[in-house]
Amino acid sequence: MAVTNFTPLLGLALPTTGDLAGVWGVTVNDAITTLLDTSVAGTTTLSADADVTLSKTDGATNQARSAVLLWTASNSLTRNITAPARSKAYVVINAGTASIVVRGEGSPPTTGVTVVTGEKCLVAWNGSDFV
Repeated sequence: MAVTNFTPLLGLALPTTGDLAGVWGVTVNDAITTLLDTSVAGTTTLSADADVTLSKTDGATNQARSAVLLWTASNSLTRNITAPARSKAYVVINAGTASIVVRGEGSPPTTGVTVVTGEKCLVAWNGSDFV
């Protein structure tokens, strides 16, 4: 039986009793261990000169789960990185050519944090915005 439950913050597989009988190894390795490794120490590099909404998927690789967001674009104007509006901290490195704003998803998105060129910082979700 396939896993149908996932953790609410990182989207890691959350097998329930009876799931994965005799075939748990691949799911544990790919949908828990590898994804947890990325959430603690992985880097998402963003290099396109465009606003970005970080991908988020349960039980699979995605951009929003990474611990580090590395912006490398040659952007001529301020760009937005929109992250899931949930408990998460990111190390943000702006190695691009203009400011970026890390903000939470929503309608409209939150105000977020501006990270100027050359700045490195830690941003965290406080329940209503990234600070």
